Amino acid sequence: MTYFGQNNNNSAASVKGLVYSFLVIGLATMIYGLLAQNWLFFGAAVLFPTGAIIIYFALQKPIWSYTLYAIITCYFSAIYRYAGIENLSVILDIFLGVSFLSLALNIINKKDSYPWSNAANTLTITYAIWLTYCFLILFSPDVEFHNLISNRSVYLSLPLTYLLTAIFMCTPKRLRITLFLLGIFIATAALKAYWQKRRGFDTVESAWLFSGAWHTHILRSGIRYFSFYTDAGNFGASMAMFTTTFSILSFVVKKRASRIFCIGAAVLAGVGMMMSGTRGAMIIPFGGIVLYILLSKSLKAIATWSFIGILTFCFFYYTDIGEGNVFVRRMRTAFRPSKDASFNVRVENQKRFAYYLQDKPFGVGIGGKIVDTKGLMRVDEEFIPTDSYYVGIWVEGGIVGLCLYIILQAILLLRCCYLLMFRIKNEQLRKILIALLCGVFGIWLNGYVGRGLGFQPSSLIIAIFISFILNGVYMDKRLKKDEIIA
Repeated sequence: MTYFGQNNNNSAASVKGLVYSFLVIGLATMIYGLLAQNWLFFGAAVLFPTGAIIIYFALQKPIWSYTLYAIITCYFSAIYRYAGIENLSVILDIFLGVSFLSLALNIINKKDSYPWSNAANTLTITYAIWLTYCFLILFSPDVEFHNLISNRSVYLSLPLTYLLTAIFMCTPKRLRITLFLLGIFIATAALKAYWQKRRGFDTVESAWLFSGAWHTHILRSGIRYFSFYTDAGNFGASMAMFTTTFSILSFVVKKRASRIFCIGAAVLAGVGMMMSGTRGAMIIPFGGIVLYILLSKSLKAIATWSFIGILTFCFFYYTDIGEGNVFVRRMRTAFRPSKDASFNVRVENQKRFAYYLQDKPFGVGIGGKIVDTKGLMRVDEEFIPTDSYYVGIWVEGGIVGLCLYIILQAILLLRCCYLLMFRIKNEQLRKILIALLCGVFGIWLNGYVGRGLGFQPSSLIIAIFISFILNGVYMDKRLKKDEIIA
């Protein structure tokens, strides 16, 4: 016993010695950078030891490293925009790799136990099938090597994310923590959009707009705010998903503080959705409400949400109330698609895609684009833009890939519905997970008119929500039937 104790003491002393060495070297480098006014050295001295310490502690606890990866992913668009460094997304790959390495080390050292069997769920299996198809179409003559590098998330990041999420997102405590962190994220995103409205865009944001994004963000109907997301479309779709989820949660949670928190998050997300001016995002809450009515198994819930849905539809479709507000006026056009110019442009683009893809049943490959060789575009654009997620899949994977993808998504949806309807006994857990699925289902519907489904952080949030649902039976076994979660 003394022998092992000495080994542990020596190991602890080595770690402490390594930390102190980092601190001394870092301090010396900082002093040099200040004296020589070499700010690159000074910045490296500050960031390197800090990063090393963070990674060290992240390697000790796999869930910490995964949480760190998730937080960086949520704010990565802002990091990328302000850093202005090409290929910075490799940072996400590094942190995802650290998370996977942490889990591997945990297995070797047998520190904690994780439900490894949860890794083989409907999400990971369906994506494995889709990934196989993506590998097969690599043999398409239209595929170029640089497209594979720029779309490495399809082959690397997403499979690892789904695998890790399936393993980690499996306890009621982590479900509560996840919803709390998402509430904070929603608040920061909505407040950033409000800051843009009140104080205007900063220098970096203005430069991005003037580089060409102003065409879709500064319109005669009003300005579309994008917070720290990639664009207003992604921001609006994400906020609509959160609006749907937290609105339902506000009726589900029992504790007063939790209810106030969910109402606040839903209101902030709803305001963010309106400020984005993303009309296609309106399908998300309506789709979520329909699914909730089907899954709730409660006459009171069916009556309540049917009334809310009908009232909202009538407000936008049959009245002109709030027409003086630019955000309400813009959202109202979503209910009148024949008068929506951008919707009509999408329809025309889909006709052009159908023309070019009629002899390409397997598409042009992941990352591929269709060159307008026939001059079908009325404007001077080299490529026909894929302005929605499912159209992008149609172009890259062909009609075969699109049909396969929709079938796999349907299987995943039906599996989630089956678990929520028949396998989970704890009533509150079931309703919380239904709220998550309603948000996901809504943004899946949005994929026809928007691309937010395929961008971060929405892609990660969807994986987290689905993993919690698929692990619902696992969590349910650890709860009493009437136990209150939140």
